[in-house]
Amino acid sequence: MTASLRHFMLREIWEEGEAARRTAESVSKSLKELTPSLSPTKFVYFTGSGTSYHASMVGQYVMGRLAGVFSSPVPASEFRHWASPVSSETLVVAVSQSGESVNTVDAARYAKERGAKVVAVTSTPESSLAALSDHVLQTAAGEEKAVTATKTYISQLVAIYLLSSSLGEAKGREEAGKVKGFFSRLPSQIDETVKSSSGQVERLAEEFKGTEFFFILGTGPNYATALEGALKLKEAANVFAEGFATREFLHGPMQLVDEKTPVMIIVPSREHMGACVSLAHRFEKLKAPVVLLTDQEGWERCILVPPVVEQILSPIFFVIPLQLFSYYLSVAKGLNPDNPEKLAKVVR
Repeated sequence: MTASLRHFMLREIWEEGEAARRTAESVSKSLKELTPSLSPTKFVYFTGSGTSYHASMVGQYVMGRLAGVFSSPVPASEFRHWASPVSSETLVVAVSQSGESVNTVDAARYAKERGAKVVAVTSTPESSLAALSDHVLQTAAGEEKAVTATKTYISQLVAIYLLSSSLGEAKGREEAGKVKGFFSRLPSQIDETVKSSSGQVERLAEEFKGTEFFFILGTGPNYATALEGALKLKEAANVFAEGFATREFLHGPMQLVDEKTPVMIIVPSREHMGACVSLAHRFEKLKAPVVLLTDQEGWERCILVPPVVEQILSPIFFVIPLQLFSYYLSVAKGLNPDNPEKLAKVVR
């Protein structure tokens, strides 16, 4: 399938199911030895930059839900200013695809100097980050040639979910074991989401190819998905896009909504559908085009994804159509999604 795809970015989105499978296998092996030494952890910082920071935000959510450990995400460039206190009872999970991002390496070094234990989530075990960390959870996405990170993000999420689940299982938390049990089915569900979303998203990108401004709204862990989706639109399609927590959008930013500002709303479960549809109608009254990302039928303009069995895992699935939308919008605008002219794969 991937041999016929014309850009690395699209190819790498189609590889996400396999990347998730390999990462789950790699990380699970490491966690068998690692988990006992991490179980006494009282506080966790997640840190990274860009896409890796958004993975860190999801990390805060799942670490609390699955392991019952209080945690906080901090952008790597701000770590030494915001991460306080850092001590021997602190675990720092430093997330970086290359392991060479200067901000993430500096954050990990700062934590180590203060006695914290550092776990690197990276696909590069020979990197600077891996070398100074106490432990490495190696993601196995394979080489990612597009500057716009896609399969890297999915692999980072898989590693973070498995870390949180393992710590939760060690504490006897039932939900942690339940979520961990879904990982055998995860790769096929990711593949199904890519396949079912592609045609829908390509048509939507053609409809919006003249648009220069997007809002993306998400709630719970999908607040991070909204931020990541907006980042992909900026990087690949060169449009201004902003992600918001769904209800927070009403506190100011809604003033900017009009017929030129499409609003994409992530609907993570049936319990949120009523509130999201109500908001969608409010936006439509302001003449804004509204797109729902949902696993439930019934909305005129939507991206329909396969049913999400376990809602805590929904960030893995809902980011996929946003990645695809960024890709197809880039192509529709005549851009090269693999090489945004002002960006580099590693920021030094």
